[in-house]
Amino acid sequence: MSDAQLQVKGASLWTKLSVRLSHTELLLLAKYLSVLLQSGLPLGDAIEILLEQSKKSLKVILTSLQSSIQSGHTFADGLEKYPHVFSSVFINLVRAGEKSGTLQKNLQQLAEQLQKEHDLQAKIRGAMMYPSIVAMSAITVCTGIVVFVLPNITALFKSLDVPLPITTKILLVVADVATHYGHFILLGTIAAVVLFLLVKNTRFVKPIVHFIELRSPVIGRIVRDTNLARITLLFGTLLNTGMPFDDTLPVTISVIKNYQYKKLFEEMEKSVKEGNTITAALQHHDYLVPPIALRLIRVGEETGSLGDMLLYLSTFYEKEVDDATKNVTTLIEPIMIVGIGLMVGVLAFSIITPIYKVVGSI
Repeated sequence: MSDAQLQVKGASLWTKLSVRLSHTELLLLAKYLSVLLQSGLPLGDAIEILLEQSKKSLKVILTSLQSSIQSGHTFADGLEKYPHVFSSVFINLVRAGEKSGTLQKNLQQLAEQLQKEHDLQAKIRGAMMYPSIVAMSAITVCTGIVVFVLPNITALFKSLDVPLPITTKILLVVADVATHYGHFILLGTIAAVVLFLLVKNTRFVKPIVHFIELRSPVIGRIVRDTNLARITLLFGTLLNTGMPFDDTLPVTISVIKNYQYKKLFEEMEKSVKEGNTITAALQHHDYLVPPIALRLIRVGEETGSLGDMLLYLSTFYEKEVDDATKNVTTLIEPIMIVGIGLMVGVLAFSIITPIYKVVGSI
């Protein structure tokens, strides 16, 4: 018996919780299984082939899946042992595929969905990378000047018998505060950031944070389109795999991270159960679902092609996010460059002007 099999056989709760798969590993697992099943291999043989090439957490999980299948359980039953690794979407698509005999097709669609989510996240991270680096550099330079440079010339400025510009007076105050209370300010800032990260996902703070994000003038539209791209992609994929409509909404809701959209879909689920259409349930939430999306969803419901229409909306909003992030980056770059230039100019003016006045008087 291999080490991985021994690990799984005596699998404790800690062992199960310790295994983790990245988004890329989940994507590759779905893709490779789909390819192997398409070639005509049985599921057990496909898992055996992947097991020979896997390492660490993936090896442990595949060994567990292999043991589960050999014991007469389904593939989805094996996945359910690792709820922190496989989402409800992953598990339900696999279960639906096993019941309908379309496991290979469902895995392929799952791989495509994971690939699109990965590409969307990569685009957003890439667009925000440059502005983040410039902002952090500016903050680091300003902090260095305030903490290390200004305190050394404060005594000189105070001893000069010349009128100081208002900017220099402000810098002197900032230098005094940084000298006497700098460590408190640093600790307070760190504590505030850590506290925010700890409470931002609590049920009391999360609704407020998500509401502010959606209502923000600059990033609000990007947040909205990002959520719409992900939700419509997931919802459309579930419908096109043949999963019953009554099952797709709970699965979709379980994966939605934004509180406002989760609440909207929970209300929509209740409305649909009462006999209303999806369009009727969404039409009074324009800031979450814009009119163009409502029209296309209505067309999909009326023509029986809701899944395809949702996937089209996903592609549309993914493009909107891509364009919006590029536009924001293009707009932010010159603003940040001008802001940094003004900041450096003010610092130079505040430091050089008093010295120039003393030299001039002499």
